[in-house]
Amino acid sequence: MFSQFFGGYLLNQGAVTKEQLAKALDEKKVTRMRLGVLAINAGLMTAEQVELVNVTQQTVDKRFGDLCVDMGYLKTEQVDELLSKQPTDYLLLGQTLVNMGALSNADFEKYINEYREHNQISDDDISGDRSDKLAQLVSEFYHFSTSQNAKLYTKYVTLLLKSLIRFVGDDFTPLDASPARASSGELTIRQNITGAYEGITAISAGAEEYATFAKRFAKDAYVRDPEFDDASVGEFLNVCNGLYAVNESNESGVEISLTPLTTAKNEDMRFDKEVFSIPVQFTFGEIEFLVAF
Repeated sequence: MFSQFFGGYLLNQGAVTKEQLAKALDEKKVTRMRLGVLAINAGLMTAEQVELVNVTQQTVDKRFGDLCVDMGYLKTEQVDELLSKQPTDYLLLGQTLVNMGALSNADFEKYINEYREHNQISDDDISGDRSDKLAQLVSEFYHFSTSQNAKLYTKYVTLLLKSLIRFVGDDFTPLDASPARASSGELTIRQNITGAYEGITAISAGAEEYATFAKRFAKDAYVRDPEFDDASVGEFLNVCNGLYAVNESNESGVEISLTPLTTAKNEDMRFDKEVFSIPVQFTFGEIEFLVAF
C-alpha cells in the first residue's frame, strides 16, 4: 500500500498527472529495476552521480555497476547487495515514472526523500508492510485525526484499501477525501453497519467503471449483466464489511452487524448525515467509496 500512497503524494505535489500515474501503474508490472534508482533510494548515490555514470556509459562499454565502482561511487559489495534485493512496489512505480520521462532521477530523489521524511518511514517499514505505519499513512493522508471517530475511520479505510489490493488490483491511487451528503456516480450500492455503533458504507461509480470493478472482483466467474454487476460489487462491499466486523469483535470486543444491500441507479443516493467521499483512481477509472461513523 506504500506505493499507492507514494503515488498519491506525487499527485498532490503536482509532480505527475493522473494520466501519467495511471499509465505508470499499468506499466510497472513489466518494469525492470535499474541500479541507479536503487542506489538513490538507499542513499548511496545522488541523482547527479547517477546521471554522470549514465553519461559515461555512453562512451564506455561497461555495465552501470562496474562504472559506479570505477568512479568511486559504490563498492563492489554494495552493488551486489543492491542487485540482490527484491525491489519494493513503490520503487518500481518510481522507476516506471523515470522511464516514461514523467520524473527525472533528481525528481525521484527529491520526492522519495520528502515522502519518507514527511511520513517518518524507512525502507524496513515499507518492505515489512507494518500495520501501524499503514494506519498512520491512512490517517494522515485523509486527515482523519480531526474527525470525531478517527480510530474507526482509520481502521475501516486501511482494511478497505488492503481489500482492494487483495481482491481487485493494486493499480490504483488514493485521492483526497471530502465531505459529502450524496453519492456522485451513476450506480451506487450501500450497506449500513448497526449494533454497538452505526455506520454507512457505499461504493459509487460510472456505469463502465462499476462494471469493470465487478469484473475484476468476480474474475473468471464474471458475466456481463447489470444484476451480476450489482451482485459482484455488493459482494466486495459485504466481504470488506464482514472482515471489518470480525476484526472489531476479535480486537475490540465490539459486536456489529450488517444490513442488506441497497442500490441506486442513474440518481444520487442521499445520506441522512455527512459522509467521507473517498475517491480511488484505478487505471480503468475512478471509484468512489463513501464512509461515515
